[in-house]
Amino acid sequence: MFVAIANFPEVPTDRRDEFHAWFAWSNTQLRGTDGLEGRRLLRTTDGAYVALVEHHSAESFAAMHTTEQATRVQARLATILTGRPQAAKYEVVDELPASGSCCGGGGHGHPQQAVAVDSAGLQPAGGCCHDS
Repeated sequence: MFVAIANFPEVPTDRRDEFHAWFAWSNTQLRGTDGLEGRRLLRTTDGAYVALVEHHSAESFAAMHTTEQATRVQARLATILTGRPQAAKYEVVDELPASGSCCGGGGHGHPQQAVAVDSAGLQPAGGCCHDS
């Protein structure tokens, strides 16, 4: 497994809805790309945006960036933001085994939390590993 964490340039307040819509659209454009496991938009506590991109390998991540879809995605982003995202790249060394719980093997028995992205940002869509 290979993970890239892409830090986006500052998203102006008046462009946030457009940026969120771009990210959702870009996921539809890139869906089905060989090796792409997942792609999520995150926001830091100080309001900066980050994308978490999971791929089968570094090679599949690099190959994705040579596709027509990726070219379209980057061209549309350039109409919204000044600057390009900068990615830090990681090979996954160790993973928790899938357990059906968001807490790994020692979970509290709550279902895994789903997250939905809307125009206001990330919103929880289910329970997780916090005591209620």
